[in-house]
Amino acid sequence: MKLSLKKTSFLIFLLFIGNSTFSQNAYTFFESYQPFKFNSGGKLKFQFDNATFFKNNEYSNSIVDGYTLTGAWIRPKFVYYPDDKLRVELGGNVLKYNGRDDYFNLQPWFSVHYQPFQNLSLIMGNLNNNQNHLLPEPLREPELFLTAKPEAGFQVKYKHRIVNLDAWIDWQKFILAGDAFKEHFEFGLRSEFTIYTSDRNIISVPFMVTASHTGGEIDINSALARSFMSITPGISVNHNFSGTFLKSIGTNDYFSISTVPENDPVFKDKGRGTYLTGYLSSRAGMLTASYWHGHHFYVPQGGYLFQNYSLVTNSLISDNELLGLKYHLDHEIYPSTHFGFMLDLYYDTINKKSMNSAGLYLIVNFGIPLKKAQSL
Repeated sequence: MKLSLKKTSFLIFLLFIGNSTFSQNAYTFFESYQPFKFNSGGKLKFQFDNATFFKNNEYSNSIVDGYTLTGAWIRPKFVYYPDDKLRVELGGNVLKYNGRDDYFNLQPWFSVHYQPFQNLSLIMGNLNNNQNHLLPEPLREPELFLTAKPEAGFQVKYKHRIVNLDAWIDWQKFILAGDAFKEHFEFGLRSEFTIYTSDRNIISVPFMVTASHTGGEIDINSALARSFMSITPGISVNHNFSGTFLKSIGTNDYFSISTVPENDPVFKDKGRGTYLTGYLSSRAGMLTASYWHGHHFYVPQGGYLFQNYSLVTNSLISDNELLGLKYHLDHEIYPSTHFGFMLDLYYDTINKKSMNSAGLYLIVNFGIPLKKAQSL
């Protein structure tokens, strides 16, 4: 009864602070893809993007062990606009962990960004994954921005007064005839429809689909194809303040369904999850309270703590329930360069265990204009 009272009070708190709000992502400093600049035909610049990080995860549950991440990735590249509607990027990306002599994830960077209209972007090659596509943590582990190889494939982004759309295919493993492994790709779609707006208030309806597929027809691997999918509608409400200290208050609430492969030996049933969050944003940072309940829920690239699959025991967990309290600071040193700090507190209501995660980030993005190129 005591635990039930705590949970009820926490949910009332979420609903109270979320009485009025806008869809935000706590990792606002996870930004490395620069906006398309119009009327830049013929311009060439050298761009340097970097993320340096230190993150300590003190986890004490049966889903994932605690660990520490410390290192950096750097992405030097040349950026050229052959036309006012086209941008080409060529460079490299390398991730290095502190305390390791070897490099991890060293590979080229190549991206083509076509902007046929002001509101429409078509991207091929390496993609724009700023703020992890604004996906909530149960659908996307934030650490992937730091540790995963850069997304590559095809992406469509559309931004309008009423609708905001981001759809992408990240092709993670390519196969040729006779390969002994299977192809693998991730698909994502995030749309948000604004249903009400005023001077200070915004109400919107986000809708998200994620999918993960491992398969192929020309490999010689005998393993069965496997596909996972999640469907997540939600509601977001935001109220902006007119003062200089408080910025906004809001709520983002999501309701997910996850599907599993047919006749899979591990995953048997469809899953479901409920993620309720309320936030208060100010000049001193953002405070977010959250409630998560997952039942047989699993998304391959979702937040590790939010899954119903244990990476420790390689087994399913029927129910997973977490209360969360987060403090995130995003200090913009100069445009597109951020210092970030985060402290996440979790309470596992089923196993009655407390956990925390803390991190420091320095995200550096700057460009050096070169002589205006007449041709390449």
